[in-house]
Amino acid sequence: MLCGLLALGACVRRAPRIDLPPVAGGVGAFVAAHPLAPAQNIRADEVGRTAGASYHLVQVRGGESPHRHMVHDLTVVVVDGGGTLDRGDRRVVLAPGDVAVIPRGEVHWFTNRGRGNALAFVIFSPPLDAPDNVPASDR
Repeated sequence: MLCGLLALGACVRRAPRIDLPPVAGGVGAFVAAHPLAPAQNIRADEVGRTAGASYHLVQVRGGESPHRHMVHDLTVVVVDGGGTLDRGDRRVVLAPGDVAVIPRGEVHWFTNRGRGNALAFVIFSPPLDAPDNVPASDR
């Protein structure tokens, strides 16, 4: 009986609970107060920082161009919406609760495949202090 329950549990995909840093009024209120401008494709707002990382809420309307970060490792947690993450020659479909780790130097880009904006909680390590978005063509 226990094996049957364990097997059943293994088949059920549950989204992990996502605990974001404190954002006054909650994530929905934060996003409502920081909307994408009509012509803006991506918006990243820092919501916290430690000595080792900075934490951002990133909204994506359409998609990114292939690029890399030369100084930062990224951890991306999809909060709402979803799309595809291309990593060189690999494509991964991401949905709420999915996590992707992108090491510095790896070419990647995200394309929103949903009807609304995609929202992700993104961690830059070390903390992001200057632009670090190098187009993939600038190798």
